Amino acid sequence: VDLEPGLRHPAYQASVKAYGEWLEAGRHGTMEYLRRGLERRQDPRNVFPSAQSLLVVARRYSAQPWGDGQSGPKLARYARGPDYHRTLKQDLTALCAAEVERTPGLEFKVCVDTSAVLERTWGALAGLGWIGKNGMLIHPRFGSYFLIGLALLSKAYGFEPNLLGDRCGACEKCLNGCPTQALGPRGVLDSRKCLSYQTLEHRGPAPLWTPTEWVAGCDVCQEVCPFNTKAARDAPSVEATSWSDFQDPVELET
Repeated sequence: VDLEPGLRHPAYQASVKAYGEWLEAGRHGTMEYLRRGLERRQDPRNVFPSAQSLLVVARRYSAQPWGDGQSGPKLARYARGPDYHRTLKQDLTALCAAEVERTPGLEFKVCVDTSAVLERTWGALAGLGWIGKNGMLIHPRFGSYFLIGLALLSKAYGFEPNLLGDRCGACEKCLNGCPTQALGPRGVLDSRKCLSYQTLEHRGPAPLWTPTEWVAGCDVCQEVCPFNTKAARDAPSVEATSWSDFQDPVELET
């Protein structure tokens, strides 16, 4: 999607406004790097000055659960396997390098959850899905069990924003299913209550509630989503994974 029409789109402007309000309300908890990156998230050219368009890709991961909470601890599904920050970045870099071969002089910067960019919003503008009440980017066929990669490109390709309509409707299964009621009435996440935040991001005092079987991340708001039902049913079975395979998230750029 081209940068300029994306920045002007009401959906993007609304997302930036909501993000600023979210920070002002303190819902980011101790993740101060999010506040420091506000200006860059408002305009990707503050991350990559040559940016004229964005390539947004999605990579699905297994919808099969990792651990059942009875015979062992439960970990978020995305954490299975090699560190996606590295593998997805490598593949997206190779894709962009191939485009450079066809377009001499093209410059790019790959961002895989490590730069101050509103990935989900740009994913929605690129037509990969809509942002649901659980804050996830949801594809109508593949649900939300996927990772987002993004490349800032120094060339405009003539692609306007292509938003899908919000298909959540009156459904509130994610709001009602959240074990710590971290999702507000309009699906606004309060990170301070979120188990994913508490187990992966929080720096400071211990959580104020009794720990659950989730020890690294939490998938409940995805598990209860109707758009993930088919994705989970059709997912191939996977062998048990050891704790040693868990990859700690890389440090975010600040």
